[in-house]
Amino acid sequence: MKKISIFTLVLGLLTVVSGVSAQPHKMHPLDLEVPISDNQVVTQGAEIFSEKCSACHGGQGVGTGRAPCVSCGKFMFRGNTNSEIYETIYSGTPRTGSRGGKMGAFSSMLNKSEIISLVTYLRATERSRIASGEIEDPYAKNQDAMVFPD
Repeated sequence: MKKISIFTLVLGLLTVVSGVSAQPHKMHPLDLEVPISDNQVVTQGAEIFSEKCSACHGGQGVGTGRAPCVSCGKFMFRGNTNSEIYETIYSGTPRTGSRGGKMGAFSSMLNKSEIISLVTYLRATERSRIASGEIEDPYAKNQDAMVFPD
């Protein structure tokens, strides 16, 4: 009987852990889903970020004088969804006034899964920075911003 109870407990824990690790990140139901709890994808994104992005965006994407923070939950050009961040990396950004230089398109250097791993890394880093209190949760402020009458 004890063996059955221990087996049931272990099976239950594995189910909970696998459910947490499979948790995706999406800004809304139609957004690109990124696996922020998949350490392999996050690590791949971190390696690509370190090689291709950190010179301008800084370590962990915290921003520099050359380029903005990309792990703060606020994206300047196309918007804040995973799909829009993917498009920014894929197509680059234009030079616009005082916003700094143009970021080139990475579509010729990175394939789709590598760009998704970059977005995943940025979202996982953002989530970690929010959880540690390093940055404010940019989503918490606006949860009730638009209220429509019945």
